[in-house]
Amino acid sequence: MARQPVRAVEIVYYPKKARGPVPRRAPTVETAITEIHEEPPKASKKARRTLTDESEDPSARAFAELTRLGHESFEAGRVEDARTIFEALIALGHNDPFTHTMLGTVHLGAHRHEQALEQFEAALSIDPDDVVALVYRGEIRLSKKKQGAALEDLERAARLGRPNDPFVSRAKKLLSMARTNRTA
Repeated sequence: MARQPVRAVEIVYYPKKARGPVPRRAPTVETAITEIHEEPPKASKKARRTLTDESEDPSARAFAELTRLGHESFEAGRVEDARTIFEALIALGHNDPFTHTMLGTVHLGAHRHEQALEQFEAALSIDPDDVVALVYRGEIRLSKKKQGAALEDLERAARLGRPNDPFVSRAKKLLSMARTNRTA
């Protein structure tokens, strides 16, 4: 995987008392990634310890923050920033289905179907019940004329998901279209 140049990500937010957007510089991806490997700060002897002190993992917090930043970047249309973040998380060995699903979604949006399919299959190998990955994998399989496998994915997604989930609705629509095309 070729290394992409690092760019600072700019987040615009609206504080309650300010008028208009206020740009705030977020750390670069490399800065945030190095935070994952930092050791937790040593507690002073006078500080009181609680049960949560020992369960907080700085790498888990950094992973969660980078995942949130990647998702927000994707939602805001900064797809290349999102791709960079999710690729970095996967390269660091964070085997999380959401990370693979989001990277697959980025690839799918860029019409890189083979890379998207790889990511959806990686997500499903971790969590076979990932409804989003099932729907998107089914959609890719439909586009490749693999009707049987696509129908299995979409039917499973429709069974697993909540009735009001938009991905379940998408799966049902794709199922309907695939069945109509199959009989035509």
